[in-house]
Amino acid sequence: RAQVFGAADFLVAYGQSVATQRNSDQQDFFAAGDFQVEAQKKKMPKSDPWTPVQRLDEELAAVGFYLSGHPLDDMVEALRRRRTDLLAEVIPKAEAGAEAFRMAGVVRRKQERASQSSGEKFAFVTLSDPTGEYEVLFPPESLRKCRDMLEPGMAVSLKVRAKARDGEVRFFGDDCEPVDKAIENAVAALRVHLVPRSTEIEAIKKRLGVANPRGGEIILVAAIEGGREVEMKLPGRFTLDGAVRGALKTSPGVSFVEDL
Repeated sequence: RAQVFGAADFLVAYGQSVATQRNSDQQDFFAAGDFQVEAQKKKMPKSDPWTPVQRLDEELAAVGFYLSGHPLDDMVEALRRRRTDLLAEVIPKAEAGAEAFRMAGVVRRKQERASQSSGEKFAFVTLSDPTGEYEVLFPPESLRKCRDMLEPGMAVSLKVRAKARDGEVRFFGDDCEPVDKAIENAVAALRVHLVPRSTEIEAIKKRLGVANPRGGEIILVAAIEGGREVEMKLPGRFTLDGAVRGALKTSPGVSFVEDL
């Protein structure tokens, strides 16, 4: 999809060229074979595959919802290390009487309203996580702290209070921060498993970006003869947020990525 999307102008121009050639007086029935050969020579320009986040962003922009996953999918394990619950886990706990939770979500919508009594603004914010969609009420004090982080498309970690009543669970936001900051030190290292013959080291370097002294380690693992594996720890430390993990998974030759 990334290749087709990136080659949109090329494909439009090529389609117009084909249509023109077919309608040309120079293109007759007996030249169809030559046309087929010429058409096969046309190749779309190469393009890097979308990262999981880019792919989901494009899906959301195109059809209004996610088709192949959720932006937080690659962050769930790191979030759990920060004692973060998903919506499907929170509901039964709240119904059993628990009130304080740390949750995470991608902001879908924000509606600000003014209190009739004080005139201060509060907000209803709709978020989604890999298990569902939910709404959080941010009272004025919390909204003042969090407003800039509650724009549609932003991924946030939330401290919420849950109130279960009449078969419904309502959420009230106390504080929030960007998800990347919340899980910044949750993962000490990544083990990246490679398929040696198809691995592109430059693509891995590009996805890792610049070194970050406060980041984690990267360990490359490749299979060798005799059913053995060799591990190579890269020098320096790197940011290990969800975006980096997702990008590494799309790098040519990477079979899977492990959190350590």
